[in-house]
Amino acid sequence: MPENMKRETPKSIFLTGFMGAGKSTVGRLLADLLECPFVDFDEKVVQREKHTIAEIFAEKGEGYFRDCETVLLNELLQSPMAIYATGGGLVVRGENRRLMANLGLIVYLHSSWPVLQKRLQQSIERPLVNSASGWDDLRVLWTQRQPFYEEADIIVKTDGLNPLQIAQKIDLELLL
Repeated sequence: MPENMKRETPKSIFLTGFMGAGKSTVGRLLADLLECPFVDFDEKVVQREKHTIAEIFAEKGEGYFRDCETVLLNELLQSPMAIYATGGGLVVRGENRRLMANLGLIVYLHSSWPVLQKRLQQSIERPLVNSASGWDDLRVLWTQRQPFYEEADIIVKTDGLNPLQIAQKIDLELLL
């Protein structure tokens, strides 16, 4: 694309997927490719609440955290186009799925369970990851969320791809 020509993406793009799928990393790269703003929902909630996600979960519960996400989504009605990395559980609420669908395109970063488990084993700051209790509960959660993730406009299988390849694949899908 010529330097003086910027491709317009008329709608916001919401990256969804389970924790560890790469939403934040891919989102930043995609925003660079599309030359538009990037917003990480988790970072936004942490900034507003002045607590880490783990602290919010421990002190106020997951429901409160999900309420914060819904408030942010509602505020986007007045915001310009951007790439948004959502929290892994944001899709569970029907209201959130409807808001995202009204505001833009939903892209599901689909990673297989073995790939996610390997990534999550290296993660200590995620409140729902507790390797001491085993991985069964987390895999059940991943399985329960699949139908919500699969409502996306675009599904990108991420296994075997690096973050830049995933961002480029999304960019190509947007052209179709």
